[in-house]
Amino acid sequence: MTDDSELLRRYAELKDELSFSELVQRHVDLVYTSALRQLGGSHHQAQEVTQMVFTQLARKASALIRHPVLAAWLMRSCHLSSLETRRKAGRRRAYEGSAAREFEARRPDNEPLPWERVGPVLDNALDELSEGDRRAIVLRYFSERPFAEIGRSLRLSENAARMRVDRAVEKLRERLARRGITSSSAALAAALTAQSVSAAPAGVAAASASAAVAVGAAVGPWVSLMAISKLPSILTVAAVIAGSTVLGIQQSAAARGQRDLEALRQANGDIAAALRQKARLAGEVLHASNIEGDAASVPALEREVKDLESAATHDLTSQNGAANGSVHSPTTAPGSYDLSQLDQRPKLIKITKPLAPASLPGGESGRVLVDFTIGPDGAVQNATAAESSDKAFEQSAIEAVSNWTFSPGQVAGQNVFVHMQVPIVYTPSQEPAPPTAATWF
Repeated sequence: MTDDSELLRRYAELKDELSFSELVQRHVDLVYTSALRQLGGSHHQAQEVTQMVFTQLARKASALIRHPVLAAWLMRSCHLSSLETRRKAGRRRAYEGSAAREFEARRPDNEPLPWERVGPVLDNALDELSEGDRRAIVLRYFSERPFAEIGRSLRLSENAARMRVDRAVEKLRERLARRGITSSSAALAAALTAQSVSAAPAGVAAASASAAVAVGAAVGPWVSLMAISKLPSILTVAAVIAGSTVLGIQQSAAARGQRDLEALRQANGDIAAALRQKARLAGEVLHASNIEGDAASVPALEREVKDLESAATHDLTSQNGAANGSVHSPTTAPGSYDLSQLDQRPKLIKITKPLAPASLPGGESGRVLVDFTIGPDGAVQNATAAESSDKAFEQSAIEAVSNWTFSPGQVAGQNVFVHMQVPIVYTPSQEPAPPTAATWF
């Protein structure tokens, strides 16, 4: 069976709607059941939240390709979307009462849990667990994976995965007990096994996939990252949790760099041929201009030749950097311009502030130099970390810059690709300061 990452990669890179539909079909029951629990059994609102979650997945497809457990991300996104839905609708429900707590206190530990009381607060309790514990529970009880497969996903042995799941269930039991729902770990595990996922109504998967794909196709691969303005709290930063994960990212980046190198070589050959053709034409036009006494066109032709030479030099520099094996070398669009070559520089229109990673203790500072290209439409493309003081800050900085919008840079009155770099500085106990035009280069 094709794994989630491969299906998501096909959609993000190839816009393969069939792959995305298969991914939705695979997880729609999980998302719908979670939404149904949190929305008090409202099927209509549960269907709306399900569509919201898969729409967010389509928009974030490129960033989520390497997420280790996609089902856990979907559960988290569903929880936040359900909270937002309840807040907008003004629905407030009392999950606990003194009489219910007294009843739970008298109930024997081996008596089956009343799911009608566990269901509404289960996702809140899950959200309080650590990411690792939440992934273990989602894989075992919501995705119904065997311990051997859970171990592979979490990079543990089968026995260690079993122990991790047991510890996670015990922590979940403690959080439910704080809400007045007491039970044994065994009773909780049995309830999760029996009630965690139910089938979504017919048509929900197709409707969710169609809505998500339609949104992704309408906004484009880059603008879509900046169009998510209604649910900013849902966007989270995927943290690198082990050295082996870092190695996998580096290997993937190296492979991508090799593909970019081949593309640059091809583009360099095309530019060289264009330069020769342009130089020949410029010589002919210069000769004709001298004969006719029209010298006004000469500076414009010389400028075009210089622009083409600058573009070729820039691409050759990028090609040499990639050939030297630098995984973090910036990947810029062929024919892009530096700020010094522009007639009109880009202006920052929309900024998204980067958030410090939640996994780091307070008081830590850091700096990330983000390399990116601004397209002729003002959208940010190919954002990468050229250098950083700590890799933990990189993903936050890259995601923030990818959501910026600029007015396009111009050369000779035409919108062009512009290569830029900007430092993102994280300081203790405060958000990173927004960059100014003086810090761009």
